[in-house]
Amino acid sequence: CKQNFDKKGDHLYQCSVIGKKIKTKMHDNWNSSWCEYMNRLMPLIKLTDSKAMKEQTCLVKKLRGSRIRPFDSHINLPTISNDGHFRCRLNKIGFDIILCNSDTCPPPSRGGRDAKSNNITTSLIAAEKSKFQRGRATSKARTCRETGITISGEEIIEDLYNSKMQLIPFAISPLGLFGPTMNRFLYGKTIDSNNIHNIKATTFPHALKMANRASSDEVPSNILERANDIWRRQHPTENFGLSYKSPDPSTYYTQQFGRDICFATGSAGLEAISLLGDGPLIKSSRNNTCYDALNLFTNCTDTNAFRRINEGN
Repeated sequence: CKQNFDKKGDHLYQCSVIGKKIKTKMHDNWNSSWCEYMNRLMPLIKLTDSKAMKEQTCLVKKLRGSRIRPFDSHINLPTISNDGHFRCRLNKIGFDIILCNSDTCPPPSRGGRDAKSNNITTSLIAAEKSKFQRGRATSKARTCRETGITISGEEIIEDLYNSKMQLIPFAISPLGLFGPTMNRFLYGKTIDSNNIHNIKATTFPHALKMANRASSDEVPSNILERANDIWRRQHPTENFGLSYKSPDPSTYYTQQFGRDICFATGSAGLEAISLLGDGPLIKSSRNNTCYDALNLFTNCTDTNAFRRINEGN
């Protein structure tokens, strides 16, 4: 793309040229990992009796027969719940994974106490909003090639909302922070405002309804703590993970999924570096190549992962 290489390598995840080659694989790795953990977690808390579905089509009634996939993954909720099931009137809960803009990502040493760290939360909320509020307006519609039906993103959200399918945007920052909607679902963290996404009710009424329902009592929350309670009651002397370092579901999933996110993100970055070859140049020195810059600032190429990527190419 002929742009300068930044010191932290943030541009690797945003470059329109290289990003297409690495972000899909990174996204798919995140989604596969999330589905794997859901298949063990959701039956434990009795939220579903079936396995998670990945990128299923034909969920939007108006677009039956098309390849539109509104969720990266979703779980089907039982129509009839017994005393052991999680009480929920929804038919499906779907997740849509999105990486937020890495420009707002400060180093961990700052500890999230400054103004720029606050922008991470702002960026995560904006990423969630882009999933609820699809398109610029209701009038901005597209025609589906498979069905010939013209429909807008807002109408798709309306269809999902009326069909009792709940969208939960899974926003992830480059350092592995989750958006507020996903944090509520997993850890029960309170969302401060009724409309933190600043969605206009007059322009996107159903996007606002979907966002509000995501933080309401209609959608389960704090599922990891519920899993902890069930596991301790059923297995008081056993560790949920392979050792004492992950004694309960919450610790285990936070560790394992966090590791998978870091590995997928790091692998994508290393693959992007291998695709760059000798460019672009860093801003501070026009004589240094991308490889030289990485050694100068991070020395991150002196790793087994980077060597394996180079050997594979």
